[in-house]
Amino acid sequence: MLMIDLGDLREGVLKEDALLVAEEILKLKGVRLRGVGTNLTCYGSVIPTPDILEELIEVKEAIEKKFGQKLDIVSGGNSSSLYLVQNGLIPRGINQLRIGEAIVLGRETAFGDRIPHTYDDVFTLEAQIVELKEKPSYPRGILGMDAFGEKQVYVDRGIMKRAILAIGRQDVNIGDLIPMDSCVELIGSSSDHLIVNVTNCDYPYKVGDVVKFKLRYGGILSCSTSEYVEKVIEEA
Repeated sequence: MLMIDLGDLREGVLKEDALLVAEEILKLKGVRLRGVGTNLTCYGSVIPTPDILEELIEVKEAIEKKFGQKLDIVSGGNSSSLYLVQNGLIPRGINQLRIGEAIVLGRETAFGDRIPHTYDDVFTLEAQIVELKEKPSYPRGILGMDAFGEKQVYVDRGIMKRAILAIGRQDVNIGDLIPMDSCVELIGSSSDHLIVNVTNCDYPYKVGDVVKFKLRYGGILSCSTSEYVEKVIEEA
């Protein structure tokens, strides 16, 4: 697949260089040029539109015309292109999409809209409580940087029931965690610990209990690649 950069500025050759690159590919032994593709809404957050994808089709047709090489695949992007299919706007000639987030999180990624009849809890993260104590909400002493060189802002909310979970930034992007118990509040994290506020929870959490989270895309990514997170597959 020859990837064409149509504005998102991640992978791919520029449209004006596509014929030159295709010519070199066609000279390679043991390599078959099957088609062209593009990737959008990843780095540059560019939303795919019919006009942009028509450019991809034009590149495909130009290669076929110049080299007499039939291309089977025109891959028009990822989950951010799905809205074009749903609204009947996908250009004729686009015959493949590379769908990921729409399947595993149930949303298209151009505008973040939910997809009917899908689920957002296909992936969940479980972390055990290793400490549970009532502590002040404001640190005591002279404040400097945290372990990651960041200066934090704290609000004095009095004494709160704080649980420490055995998971941290080395395992998952904490900002991508969504507590399945809506009363659990994320407070902060270090490299291997996550601090949550359970003061207002109806469930009487205790040490050893497991707190469950849904995950955003970045959370799924980091958990999947962390060697410290055990992966368990449960069949429905």
